[in-house]
Amino acid sequence: MRKFSLFAAGILCAGLLLALPAMVPAEEIDSLEEKGLEEEGPPGHPYFGTRVDPPYLLIPDSTSDMVGMYSPVDGTYLGDMFEVPQIYGSSSTPINAVPGPDGFIYVSDQVQDAVFRFDMDGNYFDVFADGADGLNNVRGIDFRDGLLYVTSGDDFVAVFDGPHNRLPDFINDGSDPFDILFLPDGRALLTDIQGSTDNVRLYDTDGSLLYEVFPVNFPEQVQIDTELPGAFLNNSFSADLITDFDIDGTIESQIFFNGGRGVYRLENGNLLATAGDGVWELDPVTGDPIEQENTGSARFIELVGGGPAAIEVYMDIKPGNCP
Repeated sequence: MRKFSLFAAGILCAGLLLALPAMVPAEEIDSLEEKGLEEEGPPGHPYFGTRVDPPYLLIPDSTSDMVGMYSPVDGTYLGDMFEVPQIYGSSSTPINAVPGPDGFIYVSDQVQDAVFRFDMDGNYFDVFADGADGLNNVRGIDFRDGLLYVTSGDDFVAVFDGPHNRLPDFINDGSDPFDILFLPDGRALLTDIQGSTDNVRLYDTDGSLLYEVFPVNFPEQVQIDTELPGAFLNNSFSADLITDFDIDGTIESQIFFNGGRGVYRLENGNLLATAGDGVWELDPVTGDPIEQENTGSARFIELVGGGPAAIEVYMDIKPGNCP
């Protein structure tokens, strides 16, 4: 039985797997994904600079380095909003494009070890954080109370209250975080790809581990499921599964999806999912592809605009689940 409920007052705001030879061992593919390494391709997107009014979904493409816009209703590709600049070295791997509380769009870049800011028209603004701040192998990002939280392959979740102003880490416990999602009460879901202990886990407001929610091989993005009360979604790269789960660890459903990265519940009830071969609209029951919305090496999915949302979370913490 689910331990909490979710309701939305409006819309929530807040075939290549990789360009690799066919016989590359799975563990080597996992290692490349963990480090954000893959072949770069030509940008070549025909709709760059298209102006679209919110709400829309943002999805970075780490081959073209473009951040694309998609319909939150049915996943239709609406054009590319902006290109992530290559400031540090000759390559980049944008992972997560998130609207910030200050009206900027924040983009994490795994290979450039940085978080960039863009205005709402897609114009580049500045570098918010980078390797000089101790960042390395940057992945998913999220906001809580105006602070930016940044996951790192160096096994920590960093916290920033302004450009290049890093606070004490929120999490630094040996986990290998790939994404973080804050709940309305300040707790956080984290995807951990440490190795034999890969799992989705729940942290308290102070960054202390409450318990592991469920195990899954190489979990990437974790999202609130805006349709099913009390549910969350996770897309896993190596397990090839999209999981609909409750915060107490109950698995409500799972569908096969090869090499998954990002996931989002569309307004039409279907799932939008990303992988190394593009953006796909999926049947949420069977996992069958309905339409390929775009090609490229697509990453995490975030909503921009759409109005406020109200979410209630209730949970009974079982003592046996706590460390």
